[in-house]
Amino acid sequence: MTELTIRKTLPSDTGQIIEFTRNTFPWGDYVPNAINEWISEGTAYVAVIKNHVVGVMNMVLIRETSTAWLEGIRVHPSYRRMGIGRALTEYVLNEAVKNGIRHVMLMIADWNEPSHRLARSLGFHEVLTLFTGVAKPSPVSIVRGEAMREVIRNALRKTNGYYCMTRKHWLCTRATEDFVMTIINEVYIGRGIGLGEFSVGPPTMPAKTEVLATENGDFENYYGRFIVYEKELNQAQAKA
Repeated sequence: MTELTIRKTLPSDTGQIIEFTRNTFPWGDYVPNAINEWISEGTAYVAVIKNHVVGVMNMVLIRETSTAWLEGIRVHPSYRRMGIGRALTEYVLNEAVKNGIRHVMLMIADWNEPSHRLARSLGFHEVLTLFTGVAKPSPVSIVRGEAMREVIRNALRKTNGYYCMTRKHWLCTRATEDFVMTIINEVYIGRGIGLGEFSVGPPTMPAKTEVLATENGDFENYYGRFIVYEKELNQAQAKA
């Protein structure tokens, strides 16, 4: 392969990224709308060949939980099946190690078998299955204040300590009840347990809201099923 360079994304890369990501899926892609914010936050990385941007990825660091979230992994259609996605992911994993991160997570649509194969080959393993979309309102009891703590504790037991959210980024992380208490102001108890936009069980929300749920249920607009993967990092493997 012609020499591949991986680096932080620059504002001047925006046009090229939008051009090759705008039609990733039949419905388009969210990357063109997100890339400027990712660049301003300094969290996006690109793969470059001869001044052409051929791949992009964003990494969100959740330092409170020592978790990194990978999203928006895209490779230019003309450069696929050349190992660029793997090289980009391996580079970002090394950056996570250098930042002292212990675990890296990502989410893949259930139908995207090439991405599942790549994730597994890089040492990621499945930790959650999520059903996503805009939930219909459902009858709930609302719990606020310190009384939320026990509800959150019970919910995290069911997810093996994982928590997801849709604010700003769709992301999942390892979490403690203290961490979740800082994120949400109330929890919802109904067919499932609603921790903000994350439902442990079927979608459980008092209002029409975009949610990630661990079980299927009543969606006004169902997006699809996603698999969440995690990889534990070896802090001794950071490369200069």
